[in-house]
Amino acid sequence: MRLRVAPGAPAALVAGILHAASFAPIGTWWLQTATLAALAALVLRAHARDAAGAARGAALGMAFGLGWFVAGVAWLYVSMHRYGGMPAPIAALALLLFGAYLALFPATACALALRAVSIAWPGARAPRSFALVAAGMVFAGCWALAEIARGWLFTGFPWLAIGYAHVDGPLAALAPLVGVYGVCAFAALSAWGIGAAAFAGSRGATARAVAGAIALAVAPPAAGWALGGLQWSQPTGHRLAVRLLQGNVPQELKFDPARSLAAMQAYAAEAMRARADLTVLPETAWTVPWSATPAPLRDALLGHLARSGGVLAIGMPLPEQAAPGQAVSRLTNSVAVIDREGAIAARYDKRHLVPFGEFVPRGFGWFVALMNIPLGEFGRGAKLQPPLDIDGQRVAFDVCYEDLFGEELAVQVRDGATILVNVSNIAWFGDSHALPQHLQIARMRAIELARPVLRATNTGVTAAIDARGRVVDALPTYTAGALALSLQGSAGLTPYARWGNALPLALALALALSGTLACVVARRSAGSNPLE
Repeated sequence: MRLRVAPGAPAALVAGILHAASFAPIGTWWLQTATLAALAALVLRAHARDAAGAARGAALGMAFGLGWFVAGVAWLYVSMHRYGGMPAPIAALALLLFGAYLALFPATACALALRAVSIAWPGARAPRSFALVAAGMVFAGCWALAEIARGWLFTGFPWLAIGYAHVDGPLAALAPLVGVYGVCAFAALSAWGIGAAAFAGSRGATARAVAGAIALAVAPPAAGWALGGLQWSQPTGHRLAVRLLQGNVPQELKFDPARSLAAMQAYAAEAMRARADLTVLPETAWTVPWSATPAPLRDALLGHLARSGGVLAIGMPLPEQAAPGQAVSRLTNSVAVIDREGAIAARYDKRHLVPFGEFVPRGFGWFVALMNIPLGEFGRGAKLQPPLDIDGQRVAFDVCYEDLFGEELAVQVRDGATILVNVSNIAWFGDSHALPQHLQIARMRAIELARPVLRATNTGVTAAIDARGRVVDALPTYTAGALALSLQGSAGLTPYARWGNALPLALALALALSGTLACVVARRSAGSNPLE
């Protein structure tokens, strides 16, 4: 039996690998557009070859997605093999299978796009302008819907949504309106236009058809450039003196009791080195609850706070906040805010837990058993947790992976947050591209929500980001140190902060449905007006 490879699939696989390079640390927004445009051209060529059905489009999208995701999230192999002790072949297979699952989403988008092309453009004649535009709307809408679904299904994995590649490009100006998923739609629309223009020119289409495709390519970045000067928030309140600590604790030593105590002592020494209104330590900087902190360490920290003022925010496990009369049996992955009296003046409990990292999905105990990682079932924080008031600023925390979900941080902004703080520990992934990718994601949150974002991490990237998504300052990765800054919060709601994912969802549906209707109209008019 001979294995057949779909025509164009190898080229789509290469385009997908290059597409992964458009994200941080390389971070070239135009490469994202160019590689997706190559995929669009392959989809159009598949139809021109033999009026192929949706299966050919699915094969192209699957190959593109496999290259994109396996290359883009290859750092998962590090956590499973190097730190989890999983045998290398099994870890590699797990990465490949996860990449294949993620590739189902672009595969679906491409299948629907090719179906739209076959409706709007019957036969093998040169493509018409209206048909190319209509199919492009379907492609953009379905791509955005696929990204939204990927960010929601099975608790969601929105890492590497194509909008993140555009934090330094013209489309970033659209993020305060429609969020990263809306940027995904506009990026896909522009990419389709480029791919369609190149394809139409090679097929001898009319100048009008090529011009229509070019207009589709140019419109989204032009809109971004036009909106680039808008200010969505204003500075508010007093400036805060903030210190963000980075401990650089090796992950393989994180849960060794002696090294854990040494890490806590090192963090405490750095915290006491200077005064600040707010000092932030990373996720699980403490591996024990505050009540279990050794007395000498607690006393030293409280003495510092009493002399200098301010509060200390420490990532640590805390007993779950149970309802009255309910026994506490789990810990939460939390941020404890310690005041000068030694009390937990406020706390934030992580709400969006990571599968396999903070809870084990039903039926996957066997997979976790293959890794030598101390995992447990964490409790889940409440949906609404009020921001921390510090001298007129309202500081809202989130933990690690939670900042991938802009719709959840938007709730905090609507609740009055003027500053967003992320505490994180992604040392699980070594010195890999996961670190700059996570910083890129945090920059998008700042742009969407028009709020300064602070990041205190174990190994990097510890950084301060302003309300326009620009990195103000950052510590080198894999070094121990403190980032000191003076920070003022922001007030004012962007449309995305006000409405969350309702706006990008409405945009994606409008593009997909109106594009589908336009494809039907194009097919009906093709016979009566075959030439333009």
